[in-house]
Amino acid sequence: MVELDTCTQDIIREKLPHPLKDLAELAYNYWWSWNRRATRLWEYVDPEHWREYKNPVKLLLDTSEERLRELVRDDDFMNLYDLVMEQFEDYMNPDSTWFSTNYPKWDKPIVYLCMEYGISKSLPIYSGGLGILAGDHVKTASDLGLPFIALGLLYKHGYFKQEIDRDGRQREVFPEYKPAEMPIKPVLGKDGRPLLVEVPIEDRVVYARAFEVSVGRVKIYLLDTDVPENAPEDRKICDYLYNAEIDKRIKQEILLGIGGMRLLRALGIEPGVVHLNEGHPAFANLQRIAWYMEEGLNFSEALSIVRGTTVFTTHTPVPAGHDRFPIEEVRKRLAKFLEGKEELLELGREGDGLNMTLLAIRTSSYVNGVSQLHAEVSKRMWRHLWPGVPIDEIPIEGITNGIHTMTWVHDEMRKLFDRYLGKIWREHTNLEGLWYAVETIPDEELWEAHLEAKRQFIEFLRRKIIRRNQRLGTDDPLPNLDENALIIGFARRFATYKRATLLFTDLERLKRILNNPERPVYIVFGGKAHPMDEGGKEFLRRVYEVSQMPEFRGKIFLIENYDMGSARLMVAGVDVWLNNPRRPLEASGTSGMKAGLNGVLNASIYDGWWVEGYNGKNGWVIGEETTEPETEEDDFKDAMALYELLEREIIPTYYENRSKWIYMMKESIKSIAPRFSTHRMVKEYVGKFYAKAMSNHIWATRKGYLGAKEIAAWKDRVTASWDRVFFERVSVREDLSGMEVVVNLDGLRPEDVEVEIYCGVKGEEEVERPHIVELRHPEELGNGRWLYRYEGRILRNLHDPCWYYAVRIHPHHEKLPHKFLLGLIKWWELK
Repeated sequence: MVELDTCTQDIIREKLPHPLKDLAELAYNYWWSWNRRATRLWEYVDPEHWREYKNPVKLLLDTSEERLRELVRDDDFMNLYDLVMEQFEDYMNPDSTWFSTNYPKWDKPIVYLCMEYGISKSLPIYSGGLGILAGDHVKTASDLGLPFIALGLLYKHGYFKQEIDRDGRQREVFPEYKPAEMPIKPVLGKDGRPLLVEVPIEDRVVYARAFEVSVGRVKIYLLDTDVPENAPEDRKICDYLYNAEIDKRIKQEILLGIGGMRLLRALGIEPGVVHLNEGHPAFANLQRIAWYMEEGLNFSEALSIVRGTTVFTTHTPVPAGHDRFPIEEVRKRLAKFLEGKEELLELGREGDGLNMTLLAIRTSSYVNGVSQLHAEVSKRMWRHLWPGVPIDEIPIEGITNGIHTMTWVHDEMRKLFDRYLGKIWREHTNLEGLWYAVETIPDEELWEAHLEAKRQFIEFLRRKIIRRNQRLGTDDPLPNLDENALIIGFARRFATYKRATLLFTDLERLKRILNNPERPVYIVFGGKAHPMDEGGKEFLRRVYEVSQMPEFRGKIFLIENYDMGSARLMVAGVDVWLNNPRRPLEASGTSGMKAGLNGVLNASIYDGWWVEGYNGKNGWVIGEETTEPETEEDDFKDAMALYELLEREIIPTYYENRSKWIYMMKESIKSIAPRFSTHRMVKEYVGKFYAKAMSNHIWATRKGYLGAKEIAAWKDRVTASWDRVFFERVSVREDLSGMEVVVNLDGLRPEDVEVEIYCGVKGEEEVERPHIVELRHPEELGNGRWLYRYEGRILRNLHDPCWYYAVRIHPHHEKLPHKFLLGLIKWWELK
């Protein structure tokens, strides 16, 4: 048994002077990461240490006892300490929360699974947008009081620290993180020793230890296999986030899904709802199905419960982005788990592969994309799963991403919002009406707050470049930026579709733009390329190469090792946030939301969240305001549009029309802050998905799984008869005032189906603005035949060649989460 230092918190308690004992509890709860007073408290202890690590556990371990005694005698520190601890106590023990007020009888947790979480710089288990979104989701679940538990993995070396060498090449450095120095605690068993979870992999059991991370009122549990009970190779499963080896990647996803569910069972936790954030954790549903079958349910019954209680969020806008493994490789690694349960693997089969997104879709009733445009893209990508179903009725919804406002708002902006909106905005960030008060902020106060954010970012940029120069012995120019100059920011993952080098299409034109002494412009880049993405690495190298050209030195900068700490300064410390992906490859994007919240204006391709966010007054669209997909051939056109935008609108407005710029800043804040907050997003998940899934759980599991058995029997009966269900006759009156439809239901009852008239204007590919009328009260004709009648005006355009008319039939059950969940439908076209 590994002897992890399980008493780090006790060591800290022993070390702390009695008046500061509560710091030991505060250090182990990431609530401090979005409370500015709490972060100031830690910074007060040792500013340099805090700036370097942002880790209160390491801070307290490294701080001398003499310094701690000094702090007890420091009245300013003690006053701040008392205030922070009072706030922490109030937050952790509220009289009520939004969730408890609206859902007082909810008695089972929502369990959320994700491969990565971006909570803070001190918990380096994230790589980019997926993890940051997951972290913001968790923080907001805490704020709103949801009964929420998250599951993930603890990576020994995290993602990687980025170093950029003299030639601009990315080097990946993988530090070994020490759990005992992190704000996480080992999960202990009843014997007081670290709890070990048994996870079946290949022909053996792999043991996983667990760590608990407190994020306000929410717990994240992280699994890790680095224990002596495992073979050396199994101890390395969690060495790296997104391991490129297929063997390790499959094992990580088994550990997350199956191991995560087994950890919950070991802790005595029964989920009411399970939310899969991306396809990586989809094996969790195989474990859940297997357990229900062990209780005596058949496969269909078990699947009905699991599917009815699962939410799945897909973040990927292209087929190649989904995890797809050779099915024999998966079968090999799930051999022990699949004994006697081979049919489970078929749920994710796609030809000779296993598609994790497909597995998640087939075991979930509630599926969503992360923006409205991404939902449309996803519907088209997966429409083959629902043959015959109109695109707008495919059961994939759009719940647009958001950001955790208190994490990403700059201190200076927060102060302004407190002063002019009242502190109520902190707890009700999604209420749009509150944000109209932004208009009352005096222009000069808003501008000064923005300039202070820029000054802080410029100083941060200087420190970054000085440190890199010292490491390499180079002389890259330090930023000599005036905070009044225009600064453009581009920071995101260096994937090729994000087109970081689009601005370099015409270097002569860019040189003229940046080097106008009357209107200077600076560009700051940041971001990492995946270690295996050679194309992304080449883009990053090209950015550095251009930044070193004589005409661009001191004008273009590249931030090394861009992370959450860098992002919090940069999204508030530039003037324009540049986003130029190739549409529609940006599923959502959230960095622009963070910038917009802080009054930074977005200049973006019309893609992802910006399709919903742009209102004509809060930023700019690069190129055309269309959602048509782009190809590589559009890159030059978009680059020219970007130059034009900079030359004719952005730069002149910034330097010649300050009042308009500030007007646009206010418009950005008030239009983006409420609509793109995770408070809005999580409430949407609760209303659209979580509450319905919980209702399904209660209904399906009542009285010995009576509901599950009922719905499964109904599905089996409908599926068995469906091939023999057909339209026997459809006749329309000559005056178009009515129609008769005869359907053979092959023994099904009318309550098992819905028969509908479907009509609308013909579009290029789909029917536009369709009208749907259900036909009711059929007359039984015998031999499984039923007559449906309709009288009304819906048929009046039947002879108009611009209109489409049909009659359709599909299964119906009041407990189906969506009427096309089974993907069964039949049509009779009238014209």
